[in-house]
Amino acid sequence: MNFISLYKPSLLSKTSRSLFLVFLLSISPMVWAQTILNSPYSYLGMGEIQTGDNVTQMMMGGIGVSNSNGIYTNTVNPALLARNRYTNLEVGVNTEYKTLQDYRQQQKVFGGNYQSLNLTLPISNRWTMSVGIRPHSAVEYETRSYRRLNLLGVDSLIYSYKGSGGVSKVTISNGVRISKELYLGLQMDYLFGQVNRNVATQNMSDGQYYKVQLEDLTSYSDFQFKAGFAYRANLKNDLFLNMGATLDLNSTLNANQVKRFATMDLSGITVINADTLEKSAAFTQQIPVAKRFGLSFEKLAKWMVGVDYTYTDWSKVNNNLGRSATLPASHKVAVGGEYTPDIESISNYFKRTTYRVGASYEKTPYDFLGNGSYAVDKNLSFGVALPLRNLSLLNIAYQVGRRGLITDNGMEEQYHRLTLGLTFSDLWFQKQKIN
Repeated sequence: MNFISLYKPSLLSKTSRSLFLVFLLSISPMVWAQTILNSPYSYLGMGEIQTGDNVTQMMMGGIGVSNSNGIYTNTVNPALLARNRYTNLEVGVNTEYKTLQDYRQQQKVFGGNYQSLNLTLPISNRWTMSVGIRPHSAVEYETRSYRRLNLLGVDSLIYSYKGSGGVSKVTISNGVRISKELYLGLQMDYLFGQVNRNVATQNMSDGQYYKVQLEDLTSYSDFQFKAGFAYRANLKNDLFLNMGATLDLNSTLNANQVKRFATMDLSGITVINADTLEKSAAFTQQIPVAKRFGLSFEKLAKWMVGVDYTYTDWSKVNNNLGRSATLPASHKVAVGGEYTPDIESISNYFKRTTYRVGASYEKTPYDFLGNGSYAVDKNLSFGVALPLRNLSLLNIAYQVGRRGLITDNGMEEQYHRLTLGLTFSDLWFQKQKIN
């Protein structure tokens, strides 16, 4: 296959409400019409699974299994929601610039997407709930291959493989403090969306001006669950050791599939003739199951360093390429940290700013050439959380990385990601006290 193209009530301050309104209006079109960057690595299963990290965690390489400061919403481990004592509203958008290349050519693409919309509500002094919506997976690729029909190579067949679509999820998470520093959590995701995969052929030997296409439209609508655990040990003074773990609880989703043959003009838009092969057939979609473990050290309101390890089992997921080989497990290690010079500083704004940095290394299940060499994804990240009013923050995260190597995988993807987020925190639903 040759790569050709990748196509009490307390209110928020007036300033914060205005900023949120402008920001929400700016991301509203993207919530309902996602712009997904092209990637030849999105052919597996439901597509390329999004990490689910919020903008704060993205600054630190994606770590979040054990660490949370109680101001931003932890979207990795639901157990740590119990540390949030403020009502928290987070919105985020991201942009990405990628360079993709194989042995023959190079392509540069630019796009963006909404990153998350999340509301966190403390229910009691032990229980916090969070509701959000974010992308779950994305499919966007197009490749072609050629086959000669005779020894002279005068005649040929063109095979086209194209995928598009994606799955979003609505998340309801709950974190509960069981004892002084022991936390348990449960996350429920409702997944919905459609993925369209097409395989088309065109015979060039008789000057055809049409192509025959097999279309596969899959619709997803089901629930997914994740459990979380966290524990904090006070070593001395304000120094803490944090531990955490999460586990995906189900490995399958229900889906419906429609298949048809269609004869189309070369534009791929006008249908000359179509024949439905299978209409709305229910089937079970295998999904990767992840186990995550985290460890971090924290100096309260000053600094934090941590490491996360993620093991994801892809062995039962369909690779959608007709290969019989079982997909491997993926392994990811992420390290990161944050530092706030003086959170109580009045005279120096930048001393109240939080600075974050991180890195990650992941062996993925993506084997573009089918030669048993799986792409490695490596990236560096850093960012800042700029204080606004009432514990609200403007978050800016930047990631630079590379996935795959031409010499090993036949495909290389270099990327730059910029993510912007707003965190609005305040004490809501609390009675006002008058002295």
